[in-house]
Amino acid sequence: MESESPKRILRDLALIYIALAHGADENLDDAEMSIIAQRLQDVQAGVSHGTVLRAVKDALDDYMQEDTPLRVEQAVERIRTSVPQSLRRRIVRDLTEIGKADDKFLFAEAQFIGDLITAWKVNLTDLVTSPASSWNVLGAGPEGDVAWTPLHDLVLIYVTLAHQTDQSLSREEIKAITEKIGEWLPNAGDDVVRRILHDAMRVYQEEDTRTFDEAVEAVRTSVPLYQRNAILDDLRYIADADGVLLVEERVLIEKIAEAWGCDTSAWNCDPAETAGSHD
Repeated sequence: MESESPKRILRDLALIYIALAHGADENLDDAEMSIIAQRLQDVQAGVSHGTVLRAVKDALDDYMQEDTPLRVEQAVERIRTSVPQSLRRRIVRDLTEIGKADDKFLFAEAQFIGDLITAWKVNLTDLVTSPASSWNVLGAGPEGDVAWTPLHDLVLIYVTLAHQTDQSLSREEIKAITEKIGEWLPNAGDDVVRRILHDAMRVYQEEDTRTFDEAVEAVRTSVPLYQRNAILDDLRYIADADGVLLVEERVLIEKIAEAWGCDTSAWNCDPAETAGSHD
């Protein structure tokens, strides 16, 4: 870490954090800026708040330049050569938290983080066994089936959560599910989103084509843990879409979290927020 000054590292990290937060949706809100400053403060223990703010300001100036992609690329390389892997692993997890700060974890953000993992050769033990880079949501499904993709498995989980817990699929829940599909496929048209939802709902109704447990296991084996944690936020969002978080929904989310090796303590909520069971 001696090869680069702490101020240079802070500025590079701030630029990378900003590129993630803004690049995916071209929006940088207060929640994202707040967590960026907090994570920078944590990375460089003892550095003053003013130094952190200066690093963020300088990084914002860098981000507004015409050669921004080159500047981000150079920052990524400097971090790779100046920061030990243990800290790079921590930065990857910080990036996930920044991506989730606005309550949306977009496919572009997942792709950005996956590319960093590859560039930094980060050895995350919580990654899937053989990750190519980032999760390819449109990759082949079971036994190379291109008609059933990893995203279909995820949407099947969404639909099961929304319907099975109360035997109802509200308009708000359908809207929330299509919104989440759109976040994973930002360039897809409405017809593609509707087709994926339709396919998942058809399989859910048939029951014997692909089970919920198979979908949960497929996501576990193909999706890195840092993205599984983000998907759990999607599930909470969908469960809350109709304005009521049922006990059954909370229990199912915790069951999925456990199957995915995620920390279920993060899903403990105030009993007052959770509605009673449907009879």
